[in-house]
Amino acid sequence: MKMLILLFVLLSPLYLSAETVNIHDRILTQEYYLKNYSILFGKPEFGRDENFKKALLDLDDKKKAELLTTITTLNSFIPGKALKPIIYYHSIDRDEERLKRAITFALMTKILVLRDYIDSPLSQKKNEALEVIKKLVKKSDLDYKNVFSQSLTRVKDIANIIAEFKDIETFTNALKETEILTYDVKANFSDISPHLLSYLGFIPGNQVEIVSKNDVSLERIQWFNDRVIFNGGSLDFNAPYIKMPTASDSSGNIVFQEDPIFIKIRDLIDAANDRILIDIFLFGGTLGATLSEYLLDQTLEKLKKNPDFKVIVIHDYATNYNMKDEMMPIFKYIKDRITAEEKLKDSVYLLQANIQRHPPGIPFGLTNLIPKTDEVFEEMEKRNTYYESKIDHSKVIAIDFNSDTPQAYFGSKNWTDHSGGYYYDDAIYVKGPAAALVAHSYYRDIEAALTENPQELKWFFYKEEGYDNKKYLPIRKRILEEFKVTRKEFPKAGEQPVRIAEADVDGTIKNFRNMLIDMIMKAQSHIYMEQLFIYDPYVVDALIKRKIEVPALKIQILADHNGNFGLNGLPNTLYMKEMIDAGIEVRARKTYGVTANFPNGETQEYHQENHRKITSVDGKVLIGGSSNINPDTLQGSFREFGAQIYDTNQIKGFESRFESAWNNVEETDEMDIENFQVKIGGKLLPKDISRLINAIGRMIFRSKDDLENRY
Repeated sequence: MKMLILLFVLLSPLYLSAETVNIHDRILTQEYYLKNYSILFGKPEFGRDENFKKALLDLDDKKKAELLTTITTLNSFIPGKALKPIIYYHSIDRDEERLKRAITFALMTKILVLRDYIDSPLSQKKNEALEVIKKLVKKSDLDYKNVFSQSLTRVKDIANIIAEFKDIETFTNALKETEILTYDVKANFSDISPHLLSYLGFIPGNQVEIVSKNDVSLERIQWFNDRVIFNGGSLDFNAPYIKMPTASDSSGNIVFQEDPIFIKIRDLIDAANDRILIDIFLFGGTLGATLSEYLLDQTLEKLKKNPDFKVIVIHDYATNYNMKDEMMPIFKYIKDRITAEEKLKDSVYLLQANIQRHPPGIPFGLTNLIPKTDEVFEEMEKRNTYYESKIDHSKVIAIDFNSDTPQAYFGSKNWTDHSGGYYYDDAIYVKGPAAALVAHSYYRDIEAALTENPQELKWFFYKEEGYDNKKYLPIRKRILEEFKVTRKEFPKAGEQPVRIAEADVDGTIKNFRNMLIDMIMKAQSHIYMEQLFIYDPYVVDALIKRKIEVPALKIQILADHNGNFGLNGLPNTLYMKEMIDAGIEVRARKTYGVTANFPNGETQEYHQENHRKITSVDGKVLIGGSSNINPDTLQGSFREFGAQIYDTNQIKGFESRFESAWNNVEETDEMDIENFQVKIGGKLLPKDISRLINAIGRMIFRSKDDLENRY
């Protein structure tokens, strides 16, 4: 009987919930990568193959021959990205300290590849992989929760010894005799990914949900157009449609009565007990008014229970996509209440995102021709899009990230009437340890926003109106402490792993493209993509290549017709013919184009978008978030956030909705690329000219990285 009771206790939810997940070791792993980024990936001397080859050719013949032999020998077991800095720091521009770090990185990458394999829900030989790690680092008692921390000392010791060999032959032999480097992961684990896609790895122990539904009808579009807060409209917080519906009173803003994708945001505000972190790109209109008022009112209520309750809102003011009049009244409301109400002043921070550290999205270095002077800035500040195409494109909320129940929500959904209110979107909800890492990811955004760099401070927008961050600099340290994830372990909230895919605050981490291509390369049955944009050449080429490799593979893409560009489908038409000719099926959502008639008599054209950025493969893995499938986004010019999930029930739900829309002629249309005519200035160009424009566009995007010397 006692054994039965013990068994019941061990299997009870209470016991299971006591199991914790260590995120601290993952954070240390990422910090290690960031610390070493500049010497491993940030140097043009070996970042580009052409530069590395030139450095080799400049050597004397004997040394050049020795290095070519060495590279041929080592290339079989050390990837080029790791090998080039090793060779460079050893034999071209010797730097022993950096050489040690380069070798350490190569060694540690192999360990982390095995760690990822153990964590991946799709792996078959997890226990065997753990034993391999123990053997390679000579640590039979290795604690799996701390693979990085417990392996690093051993790995550094090996690297330090190897780096001391100056003779190239001895050095090469030392690398050849290092078991960690020569261990062939692919030969021993056929289903492994032999490359590292995230330094945080797979984060276990979460509950996940895909949230999609919101009203996209013509009636909903008209509902927003009838209630505009600009062009003769007004922001009236006493209006009944501004009020947030609650459990006790369901009246108010119809969106928060009916649309799960928005209701979830309210639910997270309700659930917060300690912290709320929001980074939102577009935030305005009746949606923004309802949310901002509710957020601040709820903050006052929560302060009664927890005087240390804090909220931070980060927003990119430099790009508004012609929605300044819709958004700025909301931020003025937030700023005014923070200024006027003492309790909010100490508890709510409204920060402008620092976008200046991203690589520019405008190609070929054209923005370098424009001087960053005060006069230039005054002109740029009047525009609707930042001239370098650097954007904080996030749509993220995270709460209580040092508690037992961290939660986060991110995806493609903006929070403004005319970009979000009636668009097709998806979001991912996460409860558990991975949600704390969402907040951790944005800690560096807060650091960047609170910059003390004089040049960066000069290029914050709307300083005269008080929307820069100077007023927060005296309490910079306090804010950073308040929003730092300090907890090392979190209780499991479920059984689902999550792998974060993002482009971070300075473009150092940009792994969404690699994760997506890795998924495509492994597809066997089907790939379902629903995307606002689909013109990144790397992703397009991966899709075509996989279709050639697996002819029976079903690839279906629900795209947007890009109506807001007014070019009759461009830029999504760029690679459309190539994909269709390869057997990839492409359809477009049927979306509304509407003329809004404003109270002051002005009119404006709005076009609904299939704004989703979500892909599933074989019903086993899904990736979603804010990242578009275009070069700007995927090269790190935009701040983006998303994740891979593996919950087959949630993925099945997405795929069921996708298939239903795909097969419904009332919802989707064929993309007729053969008869495509680009529209410029309201006029359709001939088909042959349109084909030429597509061809030139394809060539430019395929050549862009080489022309820019990007590495």
